[in-house]
Amino acid sequence: MRSSSLSCFVLVILLATGCGVQPNWRGPQNLDEKYENMLHKWTHSSQIYHFLDSILLVHCTYLAPEFRDAFAEQYLKIFAIDPGKVDSDLEKIATSVGRGHEFFLFADSNNPAWNNLDEKDSVWRLGLWGGDDQPGVPPISIHRFEGRGPNLKAFFPYLTRFGRSYLVSFPLEQSNGRPILDPEKKILELKLASAFGTAMLRWKVK
Repeated sequence: MRSSSLSCFVLVILLATGCGVQPNWRGPQNLDEKYENMLHKWTHSSQIYHFLDSILLVHCTYLAPEFRDAFAEQYLKIFAIDPGKVDSDLEKIATSVGRGHEFFLFADSNNPAWNNLDEKDSVWRLGLWGGDDQPGVPPISIHRFEGRGPNLKAFFPYLTRFGRSYLVSFPLEQSNGRPILDPEKKILELKLASAFGTAMLRWKVK
């Protein structure tokens, strides 16, 4: 009995801390190993639980320069067209370079009404940090994708039909003019916070 109770306690602790959350990479997509390696490298996940109930699941890809290079190379190899001439979700990612620190973010909530990161009255507050000594910087824009078309799903296999996808853009600088990405610490931390829990994702940027 004690062993069972202890196992349940450990399980709850692991779930509460988001340990073991992994994206699903499987699918029929036929992409280059270089792109897939970059996708795995720059994608992190987090999950918020209330006991055993999932409140929010997040998979998030930082659109780092080397990821963008692999993305652009893969896009041109497949489609061989200028993405700026096509108005679709996949092309919004391909043409968004230069706007700041950007993230492709997938969120799945057990309460669909809470999956509204792009709305002003959203339960979630997003912020980006470059270290513990910085104040969090809010995004300058959050674009919600209309769907998860097959090409978008192929490039980001962790998408499911239950969640929503967003392109989240942050400025390069804090309000004091200093860069968010500290050249010495080289860390970026993205936080989604609410009164119901917090999801934290952290990247080491070379």
